[in-house]
Amino acid sequence: MRSSDEELMLRCKEGDMSAFELLVSRYQDAVMNFIYHTIGDYHRAEDLCQETFIRVFKNAGGYRSKNRFKSWLFKIAANLCRNELRYKRRHPSDSLEGIIESEGGADIFVDTSPMPDELFERKERAMLVRRAIQSLPENQRLAIVMREYESLRYDEIAYALGCSVGAVKSIIHRARQNLRKILTRYGLEEGYNARI
Repeated sequence: MRSSDEELMLRCKEGDMSAFELLVSRYQDAVMNFIYHTIGDYHRAEDLCQETFIRVFKNAGGYRSKNRFKSWLFKIAANLCRNELRYKRRHPSDSLEGIIESEGGADIFVDTSPMPDELFERKERAMLVRRAIQSLPENQRLAIVMREYESLRYDEIAYALGCSVGAVKSIIHRARQNLRKILTRYGLEEGYNARI
């Protein structure tokens, strides 16, 4: 029988590394995906994913089983993403993205190897959607990625963001409206209908 996340966390509180490893194996991909789509930097996302699980282990004693583990985990990841986004805003030249934008060389990393048109269009659309998400305000970005990429429920997102379910629905609604506007400017007629 598969142990629940809550049971595994109780074992983690007692220092059970095998329970912790099971939690990591269950959620590592989802957390990595969430962080990457929130901050847009794969290598930094790897670091923050690792930091998320370090904090889970270090703070296992503070975990309350009344909260779903998944919600608690994504709250930790969301807080790390917020810190990273704030850092990027304050220090734009410290990131590769800032250097590329400041030199106008956003296309220097484009793969010029021949690709079928359909594959190229799909990759281009995905890149435009990621860019549109990156331009959203912080709470909208976090909420839409949790909902669309990770399929978190509204109550889980509310817990992770520290707000009400009604506020989350409103944030996601505004995020979808903003994404439609941005994607229309980018020339995607179907707007925000394609999953990221």
